[in-house]
Amino acid sequence: MPLSKLKFNPGINRDRTDLAQMGGWYDGNMIRFRDGYPEKLGGWQAETFTPYVGEATKLFVYSVDTGAEIAGLATTKKIYVRAGTTLFDITPIRVTYTTSTTPSTDNCFTTNTTAGTEGQVLVTITGHGAETGDFVTFSGAVAVGGITAVQLNLNFEVTVTGANTFTIQTAGTATGVATGGGTSITAAFEINIGADSSVGGYGWGAGTWSRGVWGGASVTPAIINVRLVFMDHFNNDLVFNLNDEGPIYYWVYDGAFNNRAVLLSSLPGAIAVPTGTEKTLFAPSGHLLALGATEYSETSTAGITIAGLVSVGTTATATTATAHGLSTNDWVYLYGQTPTAYSGTYQITVASTTTFTYTLPASAGTVTAVGAYQAIDYTAGDYDPMLIRFADVNADIGPKPEVWRPELANSAGFLFVKEGSRIITGANVRQETLIWTDTSLSTLQFLGTAEVFGLQLLSSDTNIMGANAYANVNNNMYWMGTDSFFIYDGRVNVLKCPLLRYVFEDINREQAQLVYGGTNKEFNEVIWFYCSGGPTPSTVIDRYVVYNYRDDIWYYGQLNRTTWVDAGISRHPLATSGGYIYTHENGPNNGQPLGATPLAMDSYIESSFMDIADGEFYMLTKRVIPDVDFTASQTSN
Repeated sequence: MPLSKLKFNPGINRDRTDLAQMGGWYDGNMIRFRDGYPEKLGGWQAETFTPYVGEATKLFVYSVDTGAEIAGLATTKKIYVRAGTTLFDITPIRVTYTTSTTPSTDNCFTTNTTAGTEGQVLVTITGHGAETGDFVTFSGAVAVGGITAVQLNLNFEVTVTGANTFTIQTAGTATGVATGGGTSITAAFEINIGADSSVGGYGWGAGTWSRGVWGGASVTPAIINVRLVFMDHFNNDLVFNLNDEGPIYYWVYDGAFNNRAVLLSSLPGAIAVPTGTEKTLFAPSGHLLALGATEYSETSTAGITIAGLVSVGTTATATTATAHGLSTNDWVYLYGQTPTAYSGTYQITVASTTTFTYTLPASAGTVTAVGAYQAIDYTAGDYDPMLIRFADVNADIGPKPEVWRPELANSAGFLFVKEGSRIITGANVRQETLIWTDTSLSTLQFLGTAEVFGLQLLSSDTNIMGANAYANVNNNMYWMGTDSFFIYDGRVNVLKCPLLRYVFEDINREQAQLVYGGTNKEFNEVIWFYCSGGPTPSTVIDRYVVYNYRDDIWYYGQLNRTTWVDAGISRHPLATSGGYIYTHENGPNNGQPLGATPLAMDSYIESSFMDIADGEFYMLTKRVIPDVDFTASQTSN
């Protein structure tokens, strides 16, 4: 009998049985389709040498004005900036204690000689506020009990033993039990770490320690969300926020990469910055958006009596009769001064407990009446999960991401989303910003009028699996919903997917926040990474599903990648896994970190049942002649 050519339909279909989907592909891993034919995925190579700490939840790539590529990398424990193959720690500092603060750090180290723990040091700082897993950096310490200064003045992960104590693990070996370290110790505590995965329920391990009565059942479920971080850039600088009503931070680009991010509200000129938000991003108009935010609030408190007011040039110095209790970058409203040029709303710099300074628009002459002042607080607003706030964009100088106080003379403001109960995420496409809530999708568009933005409902019957479960390519937005895949191309449509049941019946919905979408434009692909479900649901990403939008086909596989950024600024797509950043579509192999020998990729594809011809006879197949291309493959003996 002559040879028969076997033809298979491209893509994988798991929503039909093997027999029903005859002539197609039923299973596969690490494969894609090009021009209708299957091929192995491209390989990857490790890009960084020092592992990051925690699980990566955001990778954001941009270029600075020198043309250099910068990548912001956020994990559940730290914030980094990647330059070349090096990661620089820019995690914000929560609080710093020294010898002159309360509490003091004087002689806070105690060594021990218990066998097997000689390198462990007990640190005593009253009310330190740290949690197990947090990080602290010590400097200025001297040797104590055989542990050297070099071994103490480092960054450590802490294990909390009490409200006033914690331990660190040094590389030294104590020679005796001693308390010391000197009186010049600085302890800089980083912001508290977040959870690697979401935890929900009523039982043990759900919720915070000491929640409710010991041994009693919880009345309401505790939900601990995974730490997510959202990033954007302003010129060379990085703007980011923590989810779950987290604050907004700002990192000023420095080619030496030796500075840390700080609160956006701590920048000079910062006013009425939201104290909590779910996500920040810049709209196409240049306005920094806070999706889900604390409400704008302005409250005033009478200040201490002004005993004196003088100026040198444009710097005015106010002296109060007693301690004013203000802090640098606070705002005050001064009134009743003569000349009146000294009056108005100003951001101050604290010079001492009884003096503060502020900058006048111009020299104002000798003061003849000192007047009074009020301290202004912009932080008392309640959090509203459906509120959108936006910072100012100045017509002359452009975006002012630190200015959030609405005024007639600026474009800062706010508006509310009406459909749903909370904003999940937002993303830019075309010249608009899409806003997803738990039940709807709206479009936010810049109007250029006194209202600044207009908000229009696109769909009241859509949802999104997680805050990063979207991808934008060719001005189309694709996203994974809770039971379907969607596309927005000017209107909302549901994508037909032959893997729908395969994906949504075997996804760990408790880890929906970990779902991460991306694109691979070279191969016309949109990809989603997610955690599998089943009898033992995975709490780490272990699967992916791909939509090829040119050929309108789907395929899937197994791979741990927690973030993804397409090629563009970077030559290859970038992804994160297991402590390292990888470049994808880079070689044929499963590249290993730290120069280890690459491994072969576990790629395969399995067809559905097939028949060669209609009839009543069975046929014995003696041989199959595959049509295979080994381009770029490597031989191994």
